[in-house]
Amino acid sequence: MEAITSSQSIPGPKSALGWRMNLFHFFRRPLLYQRWLHQTFGNVVAMRQGDKPSHVFAFGADYNRQILTNPDFFEVSTSLLNLPKDTVMGEMFYNNLLLMRGEKHKQHRRLMMPAFHQQQIERYSTDMVNLTRQLAAEWRNKEEIELNHEMKKLTQRIAVKTLFGVYDEARLERMGDQIARLTKSLLLASLAPVDIPLTPYHRALHLARELHADICAIIAEKQRTPETDVLSTLIHAHDEDGSRLTEAELIGHSFTLFVAGHETTANALTWSLFLLSQHPETLYQLTEELEGALGGDVTTLAKVMKLPVLEGVVKESLRLLPPAGIGTRRTAAPCALGTYDIPENTNVFFSQMITHRIPDLYREPDRFRPERWQTIKPTPYEFLPFSAGMHMCIGWNFAMQEMKLVLAVLLQHYRFSVVPHAKITPNIQMRPVHGMPVRLLPPSSAIERSPVRGTIRQMIDLN
Repeated sequence: MEAITSSQSIPGPKSALGWRMNLFHFFRRPLLYQRWLHQTFGNVVAMRQGDKPSHVFAFGADYNRQILTNPDFFEVSTSLLNLPKDTVMGEMFYNNLLLMRGEKHKQHRRLMMPAFHQQQIERYSTDMVNLTRQLAAEWRNKEEIELNHEMKKLTQRIAVKTLFGVYDEARLERMGDQIARLTKSLLLASLAPVDIPLTPYHRALHLARELHADICAIIAEKQRTPETDVLSTLIHAHDEDGSRLTEAELIGHSFTLFVAGHETTANALTWSLFLLSQHPETLYQLTEELEGALGGDVTTLAKVMKLPVLEGVVKESLRLLPPAGIGTRRTAAPCALGTYDIPENTNVFFSQMITHRIPDLYREPDRFRPERWQTIKPTPYEFLPFSAGMHMCIGWNFAMQEMKLVLAVLLQHYRFSVVPHAKITPNIQMRPVHGMPVRLLPPSSAIERSPVRGTIRQMIDLN
């Protein structure tokens, strides 16, 4: 690959096949390609369409701050999805905090915040613990599991139960399956949003209608009998002037919270357990801390949230393998990014993954060192696994609590050992594309690091 370098233009790669080939390399090996861009061209890199940049990558905390605190110039874009807004599917997709701006965004975030206050989150902890114990019991006669699949199953159950307050097992499983299938089909459905039988869009619309009816029925139930789940809190939230969320807004926020919350947390838990399996000394320190502080009882959330080794393990896994490794915005008007001029309608990427691996911020950045968190306190733009700025994930504290409780419960029941020579390769969504096959061992077992294959070896220093 050759570089375009001139004082008048943003440096970046060029290809005989154009910017699409460069994007192909990026999507194929996202972290490694980002690293190559950063090391080769610097903190601002462009892919070109003609003489204009079509995609710009900006690396580092200063650019993160600039992009995430200037929504008038760097706006959230839905250009990847082309769904009609006047359908139940459009209603579910477009009514969410991420796509809202200005006063509407501020109002909705204000109305939703009570559902994620610490006191409210503590009420969800019993469900998190019980559902994790239930899953651990389901593994009792198994020697091997696909860990990422099992973590998705768990976080899906937790999301449906805490979000919708669904306690009927069949209903919980059905709604979780509906949402998961609809989420997977959105991108394909948007390629040809025409309601013709047998098309991806037709199937997605059918799923959306079923889910829409279920959520409407739950809203009606909770308007009569308030409960303590997230949806109940949203239904009864109101501003000082009495304004509340509409039914369409409640449905959209509920759908988005589920989509944003369950798969990202499942991936983060998968990587945490993988990293612990590859670092037996840290696993030993963590299990000693859990046993000493909890003595088998993880229902006391206050204790779980104050354990320094557990805190370090969760933050370090989120640093090395964040659930969102890269974010994107689109320029709403011509603007400057550092010393460079960026045209309107340019896709701009900021990178959590690269920021978290800058040596000036994190010593030995490719190594799993949970103890670093006892002495460092990075800014929100230096450590941003849940993004930062006005669109920072509203459920970040919920996710941190969930990760800590799930790890504490699972490590009471099992040790996890990756199947030797498994191919471990994260994709751009930070999901292990070949899965994460692990062996289940008794909690008394001594764990040794298993040799693994795949791009993970180029992303993490496992020596």
